[in-house]
Amino acid sequence: MFIRDFLYTIKIMVRGRVSIFWTLVFPLLLATFMYMAFGNIYEQDEMFRNIKVAVVTEDESANGLNYMLDALSDGDDALLSVARMSESDAEMSLADEEVEGIIYTDDVKLTVAESSVNASILETVLSEYKQYEHALMDIYKDGIGLQQYMSGTSGVDDMSDLVEKLSEQRSYYTEKASTEGSQNVYNNYFYAIFAMSCLFASLSSIEMMGNIQANVSATGKRKNVSPQRKMTFVLAEFAALLIIHFVVEVISFIYMSCIGVDFGDRVWEILLTLFVGCVIGLAIGVIVGAISKLAEGTKIGIVIGISMVMSILSDLCINGVKYEIQQHVPIINKLNPAALISDSFYALNVYSDHQVFTENIVIMTIEAVVLIAVGILMVRRNRYASV
Repeated sequence: MFIRDFLYTIKIMVRGRVSIFWTLVFPLLLATFMYMAFGNIYEQDEMFRNIKVAVVTEDESANGLNYMLDALSDGDDALLSVARMSESDAEMSLADEEVEGIIYTDDVKLTVAESSVNASILETVLSEYKQYEHALMDIYKDGIGLQQYMSGTSGVDDMSDLVEKLSEQRSYYTEKASTEGSQNVYNNYFYAIFAMSCLFASLSSIEMMGNIQANVSATGKRKNVSPQRKMTFVLAEFAALLIIHFVVEVISFIYMSCIGVDFGDRVWEILLTLFVGCVIGLAIGVIVGAISKLAEGTKIGIVIGISMVMSILSDLCINGVKYEIQQHVPIINKLNPAALISDSFYALNVYSDHQVFTENIVIMTIEAVVLIAVGILMVRRNRYASV
């Protein structure tokens, strides 16, 4: 009987257009539109790239600043991308936004179009050079040239050696990754889409609960007069719904990965998150569906409203909402299944350990067990005068 009910439920689910739309088609469409809107913003606007700068040098003789600029523009992880040109060409390139600043090496001067982070970095480069140059000139005030002074300095034979020693001290130019995962803040939108999709599984479990209540549906009347135990019906249908929705989430995950969303490489943990997310989604439908006095349309409206509010609080519409809640009312994020699902994705992508991920999975599992148990108890207490 369990297998028969299990397969029967799967057939019904596959034919259910409304449920498939909300759990598969709608999230995929939303993910596609969001990727079109936000997919390349992080790479184009927020990832650090070397700073394009024009260098104007009237005196072609070697000087300290030229050596430093060459050092900072050398290598694959260069801070600067230097292009030497005439003053007129440099000003034209700055106006056309082809470069972010102009450095005049003769008088050590910087010109930028507007204030920005990169402009501040260029200013810091010049300030550092001036500090070292002035320090050396103050030390050696008797008129001998700087190049001659360095030739007599222990361990420094020429300007390039000095620049190499100075470059070792510029710690704020050193790139050090705090994590191997993706730092793309726009991924939060896609994490929230998964959370919403998992919670929409509650639409299916509402129908499941209606099918075992005699005062809600004709199917419920037949099942209540059947000699088969209600728990067998519930377990068979719940298992079928869980498998269907989990497969749907896996399809969504494969699709989003293919279009370019970076979820990291912890695939098994991600699949576990989706599985538990489907369980908590179905559990919400169980508890709402157990309220027999409500019409089916009202129940659907309630679960959609609950799912959307929880998803919005997990950054579905505005990035940063979940962070603000964490700063002021963190208990909401600990109880909100959508926030737990999206936070699990984030933790798997960014953190090296599993502490946050494990905590989220445990909380969602406890919530699901409690909701399902309460829902089943509510249904078991129903008594019918006649069927």
